[in-house]
Order: sequence, then C-alpha cells, then structure tokens
Amino acid sequence: MKFLNVIIVLALLFFLTKYNLFLGLAAFVIIMAYFIYKNIPVIYRAKGRKCYMDGDYKGAKKYFKKAMDTGHANGDIRIEYSYVLLRTGDIDEAESVVNHMLAYKIKPEYRNRAIIQRCMCYYKQGNIEEAIEDAVELYNEGFRSIMHYGMLGFFKIIVDPMSQDTFDFCKEAYEYADDDRDICDNMLICYYNRGEYEKAKEISDKVIETSPKFVEAWYHAAQVACKLKDYEGALEKLDHIEECRRSFMTTISEEEIEKLRADIKAKLEK
Repeated sequence: MKFLNVIIVLALLFFLTKYNLFLGLAAFVIIMAYFIYKNIPVIYRAKGRKCYMDGDYKGAKKYFKKAMDTGHANGDIRIEYSYVLLRTGDIDEAESVVNHMLAYKIKPEYRNRAIIQRCMCYYKQGNIEEAIEDAVELYNEGFRSIMHYGMLGFFKIIVDPMSQDTFDFCKEAYEYADDDRDICDNMLICYYNRGEYEKAKEISDKVIETSPKFVEAWYHAAQVACKLKDYEGALEKLDHIEECRRSFMTTISEEEIEKLRADIKAKLEK
C-alpha cells in the first residue's frame, strides 16, 4: 500500500510539473514538508535509540520526549518511551504514558505491550500483587511473548521462589525462548534455589559466553560458582560487574554485590 501511494504521488508530481512548473514545485515542497512532519517522531526515536544503546538513558529520554511532544508519535514509540522512563526511574510518568494508551481502543499488540509496561510500573511502585494479577490475566488470555514470560517469571520468583508453580512456569518460559537473558536468568535462579547447582551452571555458562552487560548475569554466575566451591572463578565473575550498565531497573544492589564478595573472600581465607 505504501509503495502504491509513492507511485501515485510521483505520478501526480510529474503531471503537475508538466502542466505548470511552479505548481509542480509548490506541490513538491508541500509533500516534502508533510513527509518531514510525519517522520519527525521516527527521527527523534532513532536518536533516542542510539543514546539508549550507548547507555545514555537521560539522552534517550530527551529524544523520546521530543518524539512524544510532536503529538503524533505512534504506539511503538509510546511503548519505547515508557520503557526508557522505567530505566530512568520516572515510574509515574511511565505509567501515565501507558495508561493514556489503554484509555483508548488500540491494536491488540499495543494493548498487550502497554499492559506489560504497566505491570513493570506497578512492580517498581511496590504493588507486586497488582502486577502479578494483571500479568497472569494476560497469560490466561492466551498472550505469549518473551518479555511477558521473563517478567512474570521474575514476579513469581519474588513472591514464591520455591514453589513448583514458579519452577514450572520458568521452565515453560525457558522452553519458549532459551536464549533470552531474563528467561535464562529466571531458570538459573530456580535451579539455584532448588540446590541444583550443576544445572544452574549450565545456564550460567551459556549466558556468560555472550559477554553480557547486565549485572544480574555475573552476580548469579558468581553465586553458582561459589556454591560449587570455585571461589576464584566467583570473584572473577564479580569483577566483570564493573563493565556492566546500571539503571533504575537493575535488581541487584551494590550492597548485595559487596556482601557476596566478602563471603567469597572469607571462604578463600579458610
């Protein structure tokens, strides 16, 4: 359809220019102005994405905000903006963005993603029960996605880490996407909690091979290595955390990292 529209526009420009050069040029200027107007949000999103990939979350927020301020940012941009706001700790603003989307009739794909984002807002606001309720409802509707599996598995681990239901759900998620970092991390934690350290190590090794840049991967890998009495290896893994990016969504605190480091060193000294 877009290709057909381009053909129609080009044909129109051709005939207008042939009929009257000035009229053709005027039409060209108007069309280009409209094209720029329509695509300004996309241009700002591209700049925001680059900032995000560089770890500049504040810069990403600035450009996504510019895209929103145009007044005609599409659903994808709005969802991404709410995600960036979560990273910068602007939880209420992130919730406001998705609530505004959910107040209208929108495409199912946008609705489901907006609900996922709102669940993350609830979690960061301390409303884990409400977050789980909405996430489970989405699951019961038949919705499946990597992000949803990773999020709900994480919530289940927080609320009931040792239950069979949590383990079964995380295993289902792992079978759905065994190469996703969050899903792998959830499965690793489940095995770790059950004392199945070798199985946890198998997942940890697979994740570590990708040289991840998120704190949780190295922290949990160090925990597993410590349980398997590989204390030197555990310390090496903790050292990699210095290379990782941190944001408001990072789930491991500096205090937890230093406590684990101290525990490992104490074991080495025995």
